[in-house]
Amino acid sequence: MSKASKLRNEVSKRGIYDDFFGNKNNSSVNLSGSKSLLGSLAKSGYSYTLGTARDFIPVDSSGGIMMSGQGAEPSFMTLDSKLMQAWAYRYCMPLGAIIDKLAEADTNGILKFTDSNGYVIKNFRKIPALSRINNLFNNPNPYQTWDEFNNEQIVTAKIFGYCPVLAVRPSGMHSTYTKYMFNLNPINVTPVINREFNIIDFYDEVYDNDKSLIKEWIYSYMGRQYSFKSEDVLLVRDGIVGDCNYGGVMPVSKICGTDYWVSNIVAAMEADNVLLKKKGPLGVFSYDPKPDMAGWEPLTPTQKDELQQELGNYGLSLGQLQYIISKVPIKWNSMSFNARDLMTKETVRQGIDGLCDRFGYPAELMSGKNATYENRSSAEKFLYQSNVIPFSKRRTRVFTSFFELTEYSIILDYDHVASLQEDILRAGEASKYEAEGLEIEWKNGMITWNDWQLSRGRDSVAGMDIYYNEWLKKYGQETIKKETGK
Repeated sequence: MSKASKLRNEVSKRGIYDDFFGNKNNSSVNLSGSKSLLGSLAKSGYSYTLGTARDFIPVDSSGGIMMSGQGAEPSFMTLDSKLMQAWAYRYCMPLGAIIDKLAEADTNGILKFTDSNGYVIKNFRKIPALSRINNLFNNPNPYQTWDEFNNEQIVTAKIFGYCPVLAVRPSGMHSTYTKYMFNLNPINVTPVINREFNIIDFYDEVYDNDKSLIKEWIYSYMGRQYSFKSEDVLLVRDGIVGDCNYGGVMPVSKICGTDYWVSNIVAAMEADNVLLKKKGPLGVFSYDPKPDMAGWEPLTPTQKDELQQELGNYGLSLGQLQYIISKVPIKWNSMSFNARDLMTKETVRQGIDGLCDRFGYPAELMSGKNATYENRSSAEKFLYQSNVIPFSKRRTRVFTSFFELTEYSIILDYDHVASLQEDILRAGEASKYEAEGLEIEWKNGMITWNDWQLSRGRDSVAGMDIYYNEWLKKYGQETIKKETGK
């Protein structure tokens, strides 16, 4: 029995083949050589550690692949597949860098609670529900800190378009008593869609609250399957448009549609690697016949092998020689090749720019762009304002809804980030000028007291729909006496 066959049998005994990736309906793909979206990288011999019988998993270094059954023909799989999305993150370095940078930027947020008016609650520990949530976020599970948990959640959502979060709590207890939270890898967990759900039910006002878009989640791992209730799983979304394969319920990953960018980047990087490590023949050594020589004869196969072995001692590495000394006349015929003609650097740069556009990450923050300090500063500001902060708001609203907080909200605050400080200063100055302008209007009888407060985002007060002169008659003299003591 071959080593590959023994490996397949061993993995099969462990029951990992079909369970690890969950969805058995995924298409198969051949990742060997040029037929792969990710090039010959997929031929690496350690790929079997993923533990699956999918057709695209190589079993040796010669392009051999695991087959799912007799007569099964491997087919090309695009980045619509979760498996390929995970491989793209793993093997396409610029894509992985963009996703990791987005996660690190998001982690700068400080977790806070606000009231219904948007004001930060400083003494939240006096509110039992908020205190429990804060303790949970500080220690989401025995294996991760909040930063690690948060980072993993963002990376997962960016790769697959969503990240399911399992909340473990005592049976029958309120969601604020959740003990642990775990991010679930979409490769391992599959949603069971409620096919009876119908949007028309909302129109007919017969919607049953017990009916949800997702009935349950099936988690597969190490040959076992577990069922999680839909109310115990939060769904953090990064994608916006629904995937038709899941009835439009699950969002589509932003990696979808970047097939050519990812493939071109990997192919260009592989070409550079080959040119550096295995440049091929640089020229031809041959006898150099001279007029004074009686004649010459071709090298024998043995002589060619000996010469080839000798040439192995020469090269650009530190332990190799650079010059050849010959006892006989030898003629060198150069075989030059201009590596710039491949334009690999331009291909990679174009692919990186495309991925940055897709994920909303400023290309100026990627290496090789030669951006100035001012450009990078404005790019960082753009990153937070147009990407990180909006995404954090969507995420924290999911947690706020799960914990059923009606009077409070969970937020991530980024005001301390250096690139946003200038905007905060400008906002403070604008707020000051606005307050002074409203006060002038109030004292000149142009607006009522409640108009002033509402313009500043505060609640109105009963009986205060009065102008300044009316306020002076009613409260003015008392205020003057308190301030002056007369």
